[in-house]
Amino acid sequence: MLSTASKKPIKVLLIDDDEDDAIITQALLDLSSEQRFEIEWARSFECGLTRMKEHHHDIGLLDYNLGTKTGLDFLHEVLSDQQPASIIMLTGQGNESLVLQALKSGAIDYIPKRQISSEHLQHAICQGVEKVRLQGNLPAYQRQLDTTTEELNLRTAQMRRVSHLLGHELNTPLRAVSECVRILVEGIPGSLDSEQTDYLHLIQACCEHVDRHVHDLYDLTQLETSRLRLDLHAEALPSLISGVLNDLGPKAQASGLSLEACLAPDLPLVIMDIQRIRQVVLNLMENAFQVSPSTGRILVEVYEDPLCPGRVRIAIQDSGVGLPTDQLKDVLEHRHPIEQEPMGLPPGFGLRLCLCRELIMLHEGNLSITSTLGQGSTCSFTLPCAP
Repeated sequence: MLSTASKKPIKVLLIDDDEDDAIITQALLDLSSEQRFEIEWARSFECGLTRMKEHHHDIGLLDYNLGTKTGLDFLHEVLSDQQPASIIMLTGQGNESLVLQALKSGAIDYIPKRQISSEHLQHAICQGVEKVRLQGNLPAYQRQLDTTTEELNLRTAQMRRVSHLLGHELNTPLRAVSECVRILVEGIPGSLDSEQTDYLHLIQACCEHVDRHVHDLYDLTQLETSRLRLDLHAEALPSLISGVLNDLGPKAQASGLSLEACLAPDLPLVIMDIQRIRQVVLNLMENAFQVSPSTGRILVEVYEDPLCPGRVRIAIQDSGVGLPTDQLKDVLEHRHPIEQEPMGLPPGFGLRLCLCRELIMLHEGNLSITSTLGQGSTCSFTLPCAP
């Protein structure tokens, strides 16, 4: 801690036409052991006004009664040129209306003389000096904020351009490749053997995978630029979950995975954008597929959450590699895939998870993850019940 001698002294202008009061105030400041003060005494309204306008002091202590004029008159004179001034009003009168008048007129603090003490006075002066310093820095802070805002707007515009470029440059050839594969699989140019058909199905699956990544990235860009809007309605979750499981059934069978669902009976309707929640469930299921072993199990549970009344929870449990507890927060907060070791998570995992988180937040919910390393993870979120 700095010693008193090493601190820069605060220059105080004391404006008081009562010599006894001025001597007492100076004595109180001389008692300070934490901060040194250099005090100049102005004995009249006019003298104090001249010295204050020269801006040679850090702060002013202003008595309310100054002959035929008052401290309020002094404040109006000093602040009339729009220059910042740090002034504390001292008065023997303690009525609230006078306090409000002083503060509205530009005083930074108000101290009734009957309550004054060395500690109180020192604290008020130090706080006042700091307040004026911060006010003086406001223009610089505002310029910095404006610059940062401009940079963010520029980056947002760049993100939009990148997303549109991806949508055009990747989707167009992807559609062409997918259409060519479809034509070949249907045997229009000629018949294929089983091995050739298998290769074409693999190409088709890869195209669909890349297409989902492009759309996820585009949606995430829309979310981050606040351009994505939800189409909210009261919808039934069982039909949505059933449709997703039917779509993923062949993939689970081909991967040797057990795909199961446990839906509570009599589930209420929930408020959601059904296409976006379907996207969330598909992405979470895709992550579960990628981290689960070939003999693993993926379980989808849907039930009214007893800990969150009025909300339904959707939980997707995998039997994959699991995540270390100390890295769960990082997984939720970053788009990029986390380190391959020790978790061995595949590319795209973080992007899908981030998109799910943002879409769920738009539904006024939160995505949560519980996990045990080596045993698997459970991703879950809630949706509000329809009234």
